[in-house]
Amino acid sequence: MSELWGHLTGVIIVVIMVMFICIWAWAWSGYHRRAFSRMAALPMEDDPSPGAADSTPSSPAKDAGA
Repeated sequence: MSELWGHLTGVIIVVIMVMFICIWAWAWSGYHRRAFSRMAALPMEDDPSPGAADSTPSSPAKDAGA
């Protein structure tokens, strides 16, 4: 393994680590708190109607066994 390859690998790791820290800081900034809170509550708002369960496609295993 050449010395250049070792330096290149180190630079790539540092760049990826800096990108991760920037994305983490962006995600946890207070600017996005309201939007992320609204998106986090979306699964709890899903209230399917009783007839909606019949409109979902059935699995192939269920069809083969029936």
